[in-house]
Order: sequence, then structure tokens, then C-alpha cells
Amino acid sequence: MSDFEAVRFDLRPYHAMRALVGLWVALALFAWHGAGCWLIAALYLCAECYTRTQRTDWPADVQEYLAKRGWALPRNMPEVVDRDPPIPFRPMTIAELYRGAVKIVLQNWPTLVAVPAVIHGGFVVAVTAIAYVVGQILGSPQTASMFLGRDGDLRPGAAVLMLAIFMVLCAVVFPGDGLLISLVAQAADKAVRGERIRFDEMVHRAKQSELAVGRLIVVCCLIVAAMALIQVAAVVSGFYIALIPVVVVCGVASVVIGILLSMAPVVLVLEQRGITDSFRRSIELCKSAVGRIFVVNLVWIAGVVPVVMLAKVTWVVLVIASPVVCGVVRCVQMLAYADLRMRQGDYGQELRTDCARNTGGEELAGG
Repeated sequence: MSDFEAVRFDLRPYHAMRALVGLWVALALFAWHGAGCWLIAALYLCAECYTRTQRTDWPADVQEYLAKRGWALPRNMPEVVDRDPPIPFRPMTIAELYRGAVKIVLQNWPTLVAVPAVIHGGFVVAVTAIAYVVGQILGSPQTASMFLGRDGDLRPGAAVLMLAIFMVLCAVVFPGDGLLISLVAQAADKAVRGERIRFDEMVHRAKQSELAVGRLIVVCCLIVAAMALIQVAAVVSGFYIALIPVVVVCGVASVVIGILLSMAPVVLVLEQRGITDSFRRSIELCKSAVGRIFVVNLVWIAGVVPVVMLAKVTWVVLVIASPVVCGVVRCVQMLAYADLRMRQGDYGQELRTDCARNTGGEELAGG
């Protein structure tokens, strides 16, 4: 029996571009008025023209995924094996970390860019829906009186509403971020080992650990929030001048703790440890490289600043850049984890051997 269903429609990339053009035109007409939606629609229209005239096909894994579900014709697409590994299997410079991350993202964009774009789109839809519901509640005189007094003072019901909004946002953001971290960490690990990355398989595997990663992120946020709460308490107290050293120490401690725990999500995903054990392992890896991890994070933060500045001019920049930035930053995090392990053991030889076996590069295994 064939693995492929009867073809209902031969979906091509330019069909997807047309659908996206229609979506953004509809948003421009009925929801988000302004030039931003029209600009994105124009960009997708250019992409439609290019993919149609160049007869662009889907990447092999996407083509196979669609064909199995009857959404595209089966096509014999030769698998291209890249025998040039994305990273050297030795301790890396920061430039090599980012160069390797960019290469992995470009070679596997259906998984590392398209999937984050969909998840980010889900975030936007969720926030828009929440804002709409809150607007309807506060815009109705019957319900607004439950949350606002005659003088605009907040009533107890407002605290309940804010708590409900916060809980809904947490229910969306933490599992979504957990899915992104799990997806990119596993995909980057497979890319370094020379394994084929199939976006449907990676999404399925990422879903298995998204809640665990989400819980770990919650714990990290609580730790940082506790440090911030101490600082706020010191600032609003009547002894602010005397407590300045406490504020400074808590600020520095927050940065150091954040660095020491930064590898915990990757450890949880790749080494399949529990939350406490992941924290312990992350501290073990990072304690001798605090300055290096700080610089690695400082580089991507410096790169994100211009994107944020441009996003203030038009949010179109954020829509286009956020999935790419997410893919690269999360990939850098995984490569930084690999770099730390190579500096402390023979992890580089393990990756080299796996890459040689999976790509057929016997000379690679020999060094």
C-alpha cells in the first residue's frame, strides 16, 4: 500500500505566497489599517512572482510531507548531502559560533524559520484576541463598572481581570517558547551531527519536551523575579541610599545567575535531564566561562537593537525579522553548549564521528 494519499491539489510555493498576499490584504482592509500590512502584502506578491516564474519547488522534506497528505504531487528530489560541517569540531571563536548558526538556519529554514514564524503568528493572534476581549469588556457600561469606579479608580474586579489575562498569556507564551527552544536545540544538534532534518519529525519531537522546557523557563523567571523584587523593595523603602549596595549586588547576581543557568534549557532537551539536574549541569558547564557566555549573549543583543529601533518605525521589520532572529539566537545557544562541552571533554570527537558516519565523510572522522 502506498504511503501517499490521492493528490487533491498540487500545492506549490507560489500558491502559498498568494494565500499570504490575500491574508495581509484582508488584514489591511478590515483589521490593521495602515501601510504596514500593504507593504508585507507587496513583499509576498514579489515572492509569488519569483517562485512562479522560477518554478521554485518546496524543500525535499516539505515536498514529502505535503505529498504524503495528498497536498502535492510526489517528486523525485535528490537529497543534497552537505559534507562541510557547520562548525569545526574543536573549541570555537564567537565568530565561528554565529557563522555556524547562520549556516544551519539558512540550510534548514523550513524548520528553523518557518515554524518559529507560525508560532510567533500564534502569539500575535492570541494577544490580539485577548486585547479584543478586554476592550469589549471595558467598553461595555454594564461590565466596565465591575472593574472601574466612577472616578476611574480600580475596583477589586480589576485585579481578577489582570490575573486572568496574565494566566492566559503564561499559558500561551511559556509552552510556545518551550516548543521553540526544544525544536531549535534538537534541529541544530542533528545538523551538527550531519543528520537529515525533517520539519514534521522535529516538530513532533519538540512537542514531547515543550512542557518540561516551559516549566524550566517558569522557574528561571521566578528566580529573576525574586531578585528584582528585592531591588524594588530597596528602592521604594525609606532607606534607599543605605541599600544601594544591596541593589547593585542583586543586579550583578541576577546577571551571573542568568548566565550560569542559560544552558539549562538545552541540557534538559539534549541530555533529557530533570529541571533541578539541568540547572546543576548548566552551572557545571558555565562556571568556568561566565565572561565568554556574557559576550556571546551581548553580541546577539547588540544585533537585535537595530531591529528593535527599526520596528519602532514600522512593525513590518519585526514581523519579518523575529523568526530569523529567534532561529539564529536559539541555534547559537545550542552551539555555545556544544562549545562548552568540547572545551571540557572529547565531545568534539563524538560529533566528528557522528557527522562522518551520517554524511559519508570518512576523511572527516580521521580529523
